[in-house]
Amino acid sequence: MAQTSTEIAPKLVKHLHPSRPGWDYFLIEPSDLVIAELEKAPVFDPACAPACTKTITLLPKTNVAGQTGIGYQVINIDGYRTINAYVISDPLNSTTQRGFTLELSFALYPFVLGVGVVGETSFFFNCDTYFEPGTLNHRLAQSATSDLTTIGGLPWIGGIDLAHILRVPVLGPYVRASVFNQDATARNAQVQAYLST
Repeated sequence: MAQTSTEIAPKLVKHLHPSRPGWDYFLIEPSDLVIAELEKAPVFDPACAPACTKTITLLPKTNVAGQTGIGYQVINIDGYRTINAYVISDPLNSTTQRGFTLELSFALYPFVLGVGVVGETSFFFNCDTYFEPGTLNHRLAQSATSDLTTIGGLPWIGGIDLAHILRVPVLGPYVRASVFNQDATARNAQVQAYLST
């Protein structure tokens, strides 16, 4: 006797995949029970020392005029070692449009009314990573991104939004996020960060 499968075929919902807008792309839509299970935080072995993590907003959603930059106040992130900053902006639907660049700057001291932030910088040099024997003057790296990929073009065209991540070590107790609209048209952008120890 032939066995019949009692498994229900997964429901496929058509979506637009940002990196392949011309393709047919489907997401498997799980049941409410599966969604509830997927949203649960993972359970770590008690012998494992899990990293402490936190999601914070470095720049609330703001409309940024074309060829303009905007930043937010410095935020205390002391105690974390790594920052993964997501710049999330309105979608772009043409290869002729440009996206946002993101710059993170770090400071030793908080903002003081009438003075500002002392020692704030986005430029750094790391001897552990960049040291070249025989070179006396080392160039500084900037904690910033381009809106373009290494192979040219934008990371995503179409989709719900345009997003990319700047991952750097935490270089100071205070951080500021600044976004710069490379296009001539005003668009919304926000910066959220995932911090980890």
